[in-house]
Amino acid sequence: MSHLRRYTIAVLLTSPALALAFLGRGVWGTAATYSFFLGAVMLSSWISGLGPGIVSTVLGTLAADYFLIAPLHTLTFDSSRLVQLSAFVAIAILISSLNASRRRAVDSLAAARTELEQRVRERTAELATADDTLRGEIERRNQSERNFRGLIDAAPDAILVIDTDGRVLRMNDEAERMFGYTRDALIGRNIETIIPERFRAAHAAKRQTYGTAAATRTIAGELAGKRADGTEFPVEIRVSLLDAHGQRAIVGIVRDVTERNRAQQVQLHLVHDLGERVKELTALHTTSRLLNEPGTPSELLARIVTLLPPAWQYPDITGAHIATGDIDVRTEGFELTPWVQRANFTTSDGRTGTIEIVYREARPSAAEGPFLAEERNLIQSLAGMLRAYFERVQAEEDRVNLARAEAGRLQAQEANAAKDQFLATLSHELRSPLNVMLGWTQMLRSGQLSPAAAARGFDILERSVRLQAKLIEDLLDVSRIVTGKLRVEKRRVDLATIVDAAVDAARPAAHAKKVALTATIEPTLFMAADPQRLQQVVSNLLTNALKFTQEHGSIDVRVDRVEDSARIVVRDSGIGIAPDLLPRIFDRFQQGDSSTTRTHGGLGLGLAIVRHLVEQHGGQVAVASAGSGHGSTFTITLPLLKDVTLTASAPHALLMDRSLLSGVRVLVVDDEADARITLGTILEQFGAEPTVVASAQDALDSIAQTLPDVLLSDVAMPNENGYALMRRVRTTVDAGRLPAAALSAYVDGDSREQALDAGFQTYLSKPIEPTLLATTLASLLHRGVAS
Repeated sequence: MSHLRRYTIAVLLTSPALALAFLGRGVWGTAATYSFFLGAVMLSSWISGLGPGIVSTVLGTLAADYFLIAPLHTLTFDSSRLVQLSAFVAIAILISSLNASRRRAVDSLAAARTELEQRVRERTAELATADDTLRGEIERRNQSERNFRGLIDAAPDAILVIDTDGRVLRMNDEAERMFGYTRDALIGRNIETIIPERFRAAHAAKRQTYGTAAATRTIAGELAGKRADGTEFPVEIRVSLLDAHGQRAIVGIVRDVTERNRAQQVQLHLVHDLGERVKELTALHTTSRLLNEPGTPSELLARIVTLLPPAWQYPDITGAHIATGDIDVRTEGFELTPWVQRANFTTSDGRTGTIEIVYREARPSAAEGPFLAEERNLIQSLAGMLRAYFERVQAEEDRVNLARAEAGRLQAQEANAAKDQFLATLSHELRSPLNVMLGWTQMLRSGQLSPAAAARGFDILERSVRLQAKLIEDLLDVSRIVTGKLRVEKRRVDLATIVDAAVDAARPAAHAKKVALTATIEPTLFMAADPQRLQQVVSNLLTNALKFTQEHGSIDVRVDRVEDSARIVVRDSGIGIAPDLLPRIFDRFQQGDSSTTRTHGGLGLGLAIVRHLVEQHGGQVAVASAGSGHGSTFTITLPLLKDVTLTASAPHALLMDRSLLSGVRVLVVDDEADARITLGTILEQFGAEPTVVASAQDALDSIAQTLPDVLLSDVAMPNENGYALMRRVRTTVDAGRLPAAALSAYVDGDSREQALDAGFQTYLSKPIEPTLLATTLASLLHRGVAS
């Protein structure tokens, strides 16, 4: 076969392999399609030899890399591709080498057969020529004998002629060499002399059938010959019937197949080794693929450990174990045995791991031990792959941690910016009403204002004070929320009553801004709630709606039942909420406009307080807006009580009763002179007889002279605070049952608890409404409260 034709076959076989790989890639995956190129390599090397096989290998490698492995249509030999392509090239070259060896053996056998046939033809021609030249029957027989002897002596195989009784009649030179007997020693003896004893009975039984054989045939099965020295060797025998002058004989052609069997064993060993290497490469390839798939390290190692036993030479008795860090995976029934193979790995960050392979029972071992050298290389390769995997995992964790740290840094920057913006806003919101208060105070003190202007000034002063108190209360509520100290004291209440009170409180502001405020409230919606906090929720929503609703706008409040919940909806026609602000509208310090030219005031705390209070009551709050200029809708859902047989407690609207404290002796203790004057004036408005002192010691001296009806004391005072004063008062006999109220600017829960522990009956927070102060003191004296 010409060189061009041989290499053309290699190219033609690679083309359909590529086509089949394209068709099979979607069904079996890219890895499985290599089998088509291996088939092309096998056929090329089988038909044309090693060179075309290598050409087919190169073409298959380039075709797979260019057409099948992503990214497609590029020849890129990166690490992941090199693993796959190297495995393919190694297997393909091994196949080509094996086929080339087989081809050389076949060619050698064919040449020998051709030579033998040529010799037979030559000897036949000689016999024919001799037959033509013989003149007589005796001469012809003698010449035939000579020719026959020369023929069989020249044969490469042993030839023996035996009669039907099994006696050796003739043998050639190769038979002498093969069996170690001379002609004189073997001719005339039974053929069983050169047959091993275990085959003799079968041979004798079958020899009778040879005499009727119509044609040459090969005796199949495991056959052996026996030499003169007693050694045995494998043989292949062909027998045929010889009829000479009416005498039947059997011709046996015996071939020593020792070398052929040895070559076959070598070939089988090579094929077996190839299979083992394929298993090992498959294990490495599958492990590499799994380590690049998504999943936790524990999940991936649990899958990998099950792939290891099939890659070893005795998979049925092989167990595997992988341990690293807190991960420990093993095959079922794994236990350490004396037959163990181990590989360790350590990553750059100090992580260690171990792979263990064990045989559960002993197996024949070579000089290097029970495990093959290739298996030792395999387990080391697996350890290296796991080390690289955990290096990659650690690098990814470092990248994530770095990204998280960067996100934290940006978040901290945003928080600092929000804090700075909040402090600037807080300064503005506190200074603005203070500026108003200072201005009107100076104008009122001048005495030059008309009665109408003075009345307007008093209204403005009251609004400014209330605004300051609301800002401070919101700040304190947020502080309580952050520290987890916001108190919610639930009791059975009627939601309708609470919402009515909040709406009524908002009507003056709505009227002043010319905003239509309507309410549709379903009655008798009972729930477990803190009435003051729930009213604060509705008030905050109404305040927010009034702030962002222009003149002649509208606010609608609707309260109804939805299955087992109450729903509060506050809808306004105001400026609306931008879509990007909606997800953050309930965050603390969040405002739609934080510029210095903003139209609306406030600290951005009201809605954050609303969400927290609603969640404290087991409810939810949501907001919806079609965007800027389209108003907004806030919806609150709260769980209702199923048992509504009991009536709810309703808040009382307190009215000022000028005689509420008539004749009551009140001892006022406060270190601030302005506070003492203010409290004394308020108490006189309700008919009380106040005595004001500046310290705890002054209070004790006053009590020693005249026991008051009730004590009203500040908490934070120099030298001796209100708590110490109250404890000393309780130790005196006459003042042991003196009613006492604490009054302080501290509004945290700890201050309240300390006051009650010291002996105060109640705790009031500054600033305080005059009416609330009077009614609280009256309640301590068990006097009636007007309602």
